Amino acid sequence: MDIRQVRATINQGGKAAKDGIELIQEVQARIEQAHTSAAATTHDSAHPETEEGLGKLKEAMKEASRVAGLLHSGASAAEEYGSKL
Repeated sequence: MDIRQVRATINQGGKAAKDGIELIQEVQARIEQAHTSAAATTHDSAHPETEEGLGKLKEAMKEASRVAGLLHSGASAAEEYGSKL
């Protein structure tokens, strides 16, 4: 593999990470909508399953945010590395 091919591969990886960021942002928005709807629907509910479900949605929002951060870091690292080659 020559340097041109390495750069092209790094650029493809960076683009894939950026595409992943866009996708995870859409997922985050849907999770937030689901949480908002569920919280409004189950307002004043004392069912343990309700609280557990809302907790899982909060956990999903947190994890989606973490994934977005990791993808962003990966895309930035790929861009920086590719520019130094």
